[in-house]
Amino acid sequence: MQYDALAPMYDRLMFHVEYDEWVKLIRRVVLKYGASRKPGILELGAGTGIVGAALREYGYRYIATDLSPSMCKVARSVRGLPVCAADARQLPFKKRFDMALFLYDGINYMMTLEDYRKLFASVYDALEEGGLFLFDITTRENSVKYFSAYMDYEDYDDISFVRNSWFEFGKSVQHNDFTIFRQSPQNPGLYEKYVENHRQKVYSVSEIERSIPKKRFNVLGIWDGYTFKKYTSKSIRVHFLLEKI
Repeated sequence: MQYDALAPMYDRLMFHVEYDEWVKLIRRVVLKYGASRKPGILELGAGTGIVGAALREYGYRYIATDLSPSMCKVARSVRGLPVCAADARQLPFKKRFDMALFLYDGINYMMTLEDYRKLFASVYDALEEGGLFLFDITTRENSVKYFSAYMDYEDYDDISFVRNSWFEFGKSVQHNDFTIFRQSPQNPGLYEKYVENHRQKVYSVSEIERSIPKKRFNVLGIWDGYTFKKYTSKSIRVHFLLEKI
């Protein structure tokens, strides 16, 4: 399962990520487009729950989901969040939410447009009428500019990793390959080796926009970065905001 080895070190690996920018954007979206100032929020691909913990501090009702049980375990044990391990394409909820989130390019793990169609159908069923769906993608510009051939590593006392990132131009697939050495819980003098290979499909904005079912969602915005400005060909992260009809 992806993230089994990464989950315990994920927060350290992503210490540089500007999670506060997402929290600011979500709050702006709620104020401008939301029907409730204290919405019930369902986060898909929530990871270790950093964004969710911040949203709960603002009084939002919140449930986290992630495909990885290991990530869910961290979100529950470290941040005390209500968590459900679930596939975003087949959400199990009977209750409905005011808003759904799929952030930090988690949606890029959808490898086919059929996956997107299943996702939109699943989210539609999970939302109240007029509910909002905010998600982001990283773009081909981001992969070409920063991750077409990139390697980094970190070494901590109990864990270390090497990450090799490369972009498969012909298929428009971003690869992030991790080799991880983690201290054995049973024998602290030994380190266990793990390998995780992550793939993300980088669809264009227009391809994703065409896959949105227009009879089910209004497209309220397609924005550059964390702003309400229209995206451009140079955007490295693009946010979509949909409204359930």
